[in-house]
Amino acid sequence: MTKTIVISILLIALTDVALQLDNAVAISSVASSVPATYRLPVLAGGVLLAACCLLLFTLIGSNLIERLNWLKPVAGLVLVVIGAKLVYDYVRS
Repeated sequence: MTKTIVISILLIALTDVALQLDNAVAISSVASSVPATYRLPVLAGGVLLAACCLLLFTLIGSNLIERLNWLKPVAGLVLVVIGAKLVYDYVRS
């Protein structure tokens, strides 16, 4: 039981780190267009905003999935469709 919980937590942490990488690229591209004296606050604010949004949307999403039983299979189907479209576009190009 405890091993399962630890593995779940580690997988969630790994997913969060992977999702933050695209945020880092977006925040860096925005920060590169501002004067050097404002870059650190822009970077820090962007990272803080991204972390707060991730926490908020994770809480909202988990709460919705817990309350609406039909949402989990629908969300799974949407992910499969998106994945299939990505594979199709990759193979086609």
